[in-house]
Formats: sequence, structure tokens, C-alpha cells
Amino acid sequence: MNTVSILKYYFNLIAAYVTYYFKYGISLFSDYPAEIKVAVSASAFSVLLIIIMIVTLFYLSYQKKRRIKLNRRIEKRFGKGIDFMLSEGSRKRMSRYEIADVFEIDRENVGKELLKNNREKEAFVDYFYQLFITVRSDLANRDNITTFLFLFGIPEFLEKEVSLRSMKRKVRYMSMIRTFKLPVSPWVINKLLSSKYLRVQRMAMYSNIMLSSDSDLDYFETDFFDKHCCIKDEIELAYSLQRRRKAGRKLPNLARWANLQKNERSQCMFVRLMRRFNQLQYCDQLTELYKTQPRKKKLIEEISRTWGYLNYSDGEDLLVDALLIQPDDTKVAIMHALTRFATGKSLGALLEGYYNTTNPHVRFEAIRCIYNYGEEGRAKFYELKQNALETDLKLFDFFDNPITLEKIRLDKEQAYHPSVETVYNS
Repeated sequence: MNTVSILKYYFNLIAAYVTYYFKYGISLFSDYPAEIKVAVSASAFSVLLIIIMIVTLFYLSYQKKRRIKLNRRIEKRFGKGIDFMLSEGSRKRMSRYEIADVFEIDRENVGKELLKNNREKEAFVDYFYQLFITVRSDLANRDNITTFLFLFGIPEFLEKEVSLRSMKRKVRYMSMIRTFKLPVSPWVINKLLSSKYLRVQRMAMYSNIMLSSDSDLDYFETDFFDKHCCIKDEIELAYSLQRRRKAGRKLPNLARWANLQKNERSQCMFVRLMRRFNQLQYCDQLTELYKTQPRKKKLIEEISRTWGYLNYSDGEDLLVDALLIQPDDTKVAIMHALTRFATGKSLGALLEGYYNTTNPHVRFEAIRCIYNYGEEGRAKFYELKQNALETDLKLFDFFDNPITLEKIRLDKEQAYHPSVETVYNS
């Protein structure tokens, strides 16, 4: 109480001095012309701004020196231990006490606050994050990393920052949480999903993929996602599903999400991801979508490709019936799917694709499919070539050139196989 009284006294004293000199300055120039008053006011305001700028620069310089000093202290105290945790020497599963020994921490202090305050935790996690996202992180044992972060109280710190801080800090620390693959309290995620900032909502959504069951991923069922999804969402979702699959968790039913969407772009995204993650068991759920929305050209193409790559031959009759009524690009996607089925029942449909169009691109793709359609298709190909009109012979030239012939075969899969294991998809 005495401290409050003392502070109040000095505050009132300073306010009195400021008020007195402010009124004194006004009365001093009260009788002067308006031009003098304006000039004096502008000069006084400029001096005040200069003082504020000087104080701000000194403060920022002081803060920077403090950060540099703190970062050096963190590096000196924990640098060797962090380097070990990110090295091949830490591949063996370690307990909390073994990790504490690495950092030369007394075992009796395990469970206590090892970092004094939030400033130290912020400097510590920033220093570790910068090292973690380099190539050295692929040598680390992920279980040891999680135990190590819990030992220093980092998950609680990050969760608090994500929950309470500014949008910029929310995004920054949510990225760290996702990179470290740390669990986040469901109430924090739900709070972020209702954020007014689109980027925060999306980051919370992708964190939820790793932490929740199918029933908790209802963000993908909202009109908001249906209207605003983009290629970035598809990339992020592919990364997240890959990490979920590698963690041994069941992937959500992507066909169900495709059926719930109204926007053709979002429908196509989920259908594409189905073939990326080999969801053959859900292909039958696309049948109704294929029948009821025949005018969505891109959607029909993606469903045809997905059925073809996953070899869902139950949809073959639907594809054959739709072949001749679809636009040219869609015809090509359907013919490729029929060729990948290789059931022997669709050679006639491929011939229809060749004869019932004047588009040279579609005719060439039809010939290509016939060429790849087993022995019967290969025989029909040579028959077509022998009886082709002179104007059509150029379509067969690609099959005579050994260089272009290597590109004639259709690829057999389009599954998601990361070419490089990184901290984002491993």
C-alpha cells in the first residue's frame, strides 16, 4: 500500500510540473501574432517528436543488446546439449534423466523450471527452432526431441503464446508446434478456429489433423472452407495427411469430404488426394457425385483419373457411357482410366474415342490408349495404322521413333511419395 501511495505522489508531482509549464508556455505567447504561435507550436511539437524518437532508438538498441546477450548465454549454456540432441548420437531412445545429464542438469531439478522466465524460453525455443529446421534435424530421434522440449517447459510456453498473444505471434508459434509435432489442448485449437484471421484458422485446422479423430475435423465440412480453399490448402493437407499416416493414424474419408463440398475446386482437391493416398475403399462413394454432376468438367476428369489410378473397375461402365458426351479433355482422362483398368472390355469404347472426334490431340491419345491396351489393343493399333488415311499417318509417327516411343506408356500410380524427407512431412 505504501508503494502505491509513493508512486501516486510522484505521478501527481510530475503531472503538476508538466501542467504548470504547459500553461506557462501558452500564456507566454498569448499576446503574440498567430504566425508566431503556429511557428512556436510547430517547433515545440518537432522537439517533442525528436525526443520521442531518440528515446525509442535508445530503447530498441537496449532491447537488441539484451537479446544478443541472452542468445549468447543460451547458446553457451545449452548449445552443446542441443547439438547432441540433433546429432546421430541421440538416435537411441533416452529418458528425461539421461537428457538432463546431456545438459548437465542435476537430476533433482528435473521437473522444475529450468528457464527463468518467458524471455529465456522465447530465446531458447527460437535458437532451437532455427537449428531444427536445418538438415541436421533428420538425424534426431523424434521421441527424444519431444521429451527434451517437455523437460524445458516449451510445450506449455508455446501453447500459452498461441492462446493469448497477437496474431503474428500466434502464427509464428503455431508453426513451431506443427514442426515439433507437439500436442495442443483442444480448447486452444477450437479458440483459434474461430479467429477472425484466416491464416490463424488454417494453421489451427492443419494442427487439428494430427491431433484429432475424423469427427473433430469438421472445418473441412464448412461453407467457409468450401469457398476459400486454394492450392496452398491442398499442399498443406497433403503434408499433414502424410505425417498422420506415418504416425500410424487412420486417414479421414476424403470421398465423404468431396461429397460434402459444393465448390468444384474443393471437390477436385479431395478427389485428387484420394489417389495420392490410395483410398480405393472409398471410390464407390464417388459414384453418385459422378452421376449427379456431369457438367462439372474438371470434377469428372479428376474422378476418372482417381478411379483409373486406383483401378476401381466397378466404375468402368459409367466411364464408357459418359465418354462420347464429354468435352475433349475429359474424354482423354476417361480413356486413360479405361486403359489402366485393362479389363479387356473397353477396346470398343477406345475405338469410338478415335473415330468420333476431329480433334487431333484426342485422336492421338485414343491411339496411345489402344496401343497400351494389351495384346488385343496392340493388334488393333497396327490394323488402324495399316488402314489409316494419309492425313492421319502423322499421328502414328510417334510410335516409330524410339525416343518418343518411351513416352507412350501410361504411368501406373500417382501415390504420395515424398522425394525428400523433411521436418514438415517426415
